[in-house]
Amino acid sequence: MTLRPLTNLKGARLEDAPRYPGCVLRLACQGCGWERGYDVGKIINRLYELRDGGFGTPVADVAKSVKRRCPGCKGVRWATGFAYPERVDVRETKRLAGRYRS
Repeated sequence: MTLRPLTNLKGARLEDAPRYPGCVLRLACQGCGWERGYDVGKIINRLYELRDGGFGTPVADVAKSVKRRCPGCKGVRWATGFAYPERVDVRETKRLAGRYRS
């Protein structure tokens, strides 16, 4: 799955995800470029379980909680941010925004 990162969100928190309908949390290896998208709600729940953060956690700080190694290069240099999957286009974003408002 190809992810399109959202730019200009340096101070974004996990609680900001509803502002970007259809977005996922992008976990990317800084060494080899491997990436994967995760549901933001599941990440928030997992951080609560680990007592390592939660709803107000900055998106960039989620990378510090990842302990596993990269499946591509076996490194541990992670970066996180919001991204849209390739299946989510402008039309789909508007549809999801309308559904969230209702």
